[in-house]
Amino acid sequence: MTTGGHLSSFFSAVGILVWIAIWFGYNHLTHDAFFPMRQGVGDTWFGGFARWDAEWYRTIVREGYVYYPGVQSSVAFWPTYPTVVSIFSWAFPSIYITGIVVTVLSGATAVVVLRQWARVFVSREIAITAVILLCVFPYSWYLYGVVYSDALFVATAIGAFYLVEKDRYFWAGLVGVLATAGRPAGLVVAAALVLRVTEKRNISNGATGIRGLFNPRTLTRADAPIFLSWLGVGSWCLFLWLNFGHPFLFAATQASKGWDQGAGPATWLKFRLIEELQHRPFEWSTIGHVAHGLVVFGALALVPMVKRRFGWAYALYCLGMIALPLLGTKDFFGAGRYLLGTFPCIVVAAELLVARPKVRAVILPLSLTVMLAFAVAFGRGSYIS
Repeated sequence: MTTGGHLSSFFSAVGILVWIAIWFGYNHLTHDAFFPMRQGVGDTWFGGFARWDAEWYRTIVREGYVYYPGVQSSVAFWPTYPTVVSIFSWAFPSIYITGIVVTVLSGATAVVVLRQWARVFVSREIAITAVILLCVFPYSWYLYGVVYSDALFVATAIGAFYLVEKDRYFWAGLVGVLATAGRPAGLVVAAALVLRVTEKRNISNGATGIRGLFNPRTLTRADAPIFLSWLGVGSWCLFLWLNFGHPFLFAATQASKGWDQGAGPATWLKFRLIEELQHRPFEWSTIGHVAHGLVVFGALALVPMVKRRFGWAYALYCLGMIALPLLGTKDFFGAGRYLLGTFPCIVVAAELLVARPKVRAVILPLSLTVMLAFAVAFGRGSYIS
């Protein structure tokens, strides 16, 4: 069997474990009050994958986008994932099951393209370790069927950058459209794709230094297709402007009651988390928020290695991806899955593990165990990430 076949088998094996964990949490543990047992089509086997934001995606597929001022609204959720689910929903008995299939296929694609991208820069062993690390990362249960957009975003983002490395800028631009319309982080992807093409062009011309590497005057007509990637975020903003009168409504609605993540010092400086640490430091929710914060700062610590290994464009990409939960969340919550897209950080983390086999032998199984525990909790309806 080829390496790709081994990695596909590994993804499938971990996927089965995640399915068992979520199935167990859904069918055999007391449910969170927000998520009583449902009796819909396939819920016994798949109901645990449809939690929290999954209901928003089902509503978008069924009814389209809506906005109510000051109230949580579906315009906060970017269109790539619900659009893909809608396209294929005719083939499956429910929207939730369609979403599960889309997520699984996206997760499998992310595994394949991560290895291909990594092999452009690093050894086979590091590339394989990076894929394994992505598969068992504590928040990677979102790649195995959960009805969320993260797996599709990760697959399209890595795919676009891989196509850039292969000098296929037209196809990179088209895949980039899906990534840039997939999540708020699409803005970072769109900018970083252009920066990487510019950096590659200037490296080929012998330029050095950050100003020389990002001199846009050296771009040629052959590089122009990469700007297609901006059509994703541009089309989404245009849709919001034409239908609701506000091109950046996805950001404005984050301040709605319940989400409470409007731009400002309270969000940037994590007043909510500071209050939790002062008054209830040992509650599970506080511990979870701190864990997300550790993921953010851990990724930030890897950025210098990303710069040395892959160049400035990828370092800036990672900084942009990290800045979203660092500055855009009131308590770091959600950072675990948001940072699945920082694939250069995953690869340099794998490089560190390859250099330390004993540490790798501990970290990878421990990470898998934590991920499965989180998957059980997610299945019962716990608000994990």
